Amino acid sequence: MFYNCFKEDVIKGTVELKKSEKKIKNKNKGKIIIAVTITCLFLLSAAAVSAAVVSARDKANSAEEENLPAETPDIVEVQPEAVQYYVAEDQYNIDMTDLQTEIENIISNTQAVAGGDWSVYIYIPFTGDTLSMNQKKMQAASTIKLFIMGAVYENYDNLISKYDESNLNTLIKDMITISSNESADELVTMLGGGNSSKGRKIVTDYCKSLGLENTSMGRMMSDDNVVSDNYTTTEDTAKFLEMVLNGDLPHSKEMVRVMEKQERTSKIPAGIPKTVAFANKTGELEDVENDAAIIFSKYPYIICVMSDGVLDYQTPVDGITKISNTVYNYLIPKM
Repeated sequence: MFYNCFKEDVIKGTVELKKSEKKIKNKNKGKIIIAVTITCLFLLSAAAVSAAVVSARDKANSAEEENLPAETPDIVEVQPEAVQYYVAEDQYNIDMTDLQTEIENIISNTQAVAGGDWSVYIYIPFTGDTLSMNQKKMQAASTIKLFIMGAVYENYDNLISKYDESNLNTLIKDMITISSNESADELVTMLGGGNSSKGRKIVTDYCKSLGLENTSMGRMMSDDNVVSDNYTTTEDTAKFLEMVLNGDLPHSKEMVRVMEKQERTSKIPAGIPKTVAFANKTGELEDVENDAAIIFSKYPYIICVMSDGVLDYQTPVDGITKISNTVYNYLIPKM
């Protein structure tokens, strides 16, 4: 194509030369023809090189396509079903002496307004570090529902053979996420085969089987706590959450997923950044404010705070939030 194009230009130039009143001498005419010929040869050579480059590129592309996999795999976000890899590492031990002092100051300031008995337990699976303050049995309030959930999942297969599975799952969800007392009582009654007293004993025995000796269920959630009550400690609660976190209990993954949908988030979750995931369960009575949570920071940690005999609502709630915020800001830079 390049050759034909420039051949026509040469012929046209030759015709024009003949019309030029014959002032150009033959030797000059020869020079022009030679120059035009050289130009055509140069362009023809360039065209050949360009064609060779295109051909080589096409061959390379074809070779790359042959080496590509048949399908490009989708990017899948993988979430661990358990976190056994968060084992204690001695070289990362964290001194929490100063943290304990800060928490003690927050509790003291809160007690000056609202009084009450306070207990705190913090556990970091990755380092094995714990911070335990004022361990004693306290009113569990709705934190007992964590242990009801565990007992239900322990007996899940037996329960779904007798009751509708979808309804059972809804009861668990409502008991945890909106702290439904009616759902909790129904689940305990199911555990007892229709006998609520037997169901409460199953929950208590379940806790004992896990080594949680200070946790027991003495009344239904809708009953008064005058005669008997539900009790636990921050340490027992933290140990239960550790088992759930590590996937040591039946349906641990499901328990975490339910807790992650918690709608009561004004205590421990309110003290951490909104970008940090958590799973928690609160407990409230007229004179009780509790919360227990797994915080999914770079290395997850467990925090439980309980207050018993407090005089108002908002001051203890604010106190728990301040403790949570202090713990987060203290631990994260050190992990």
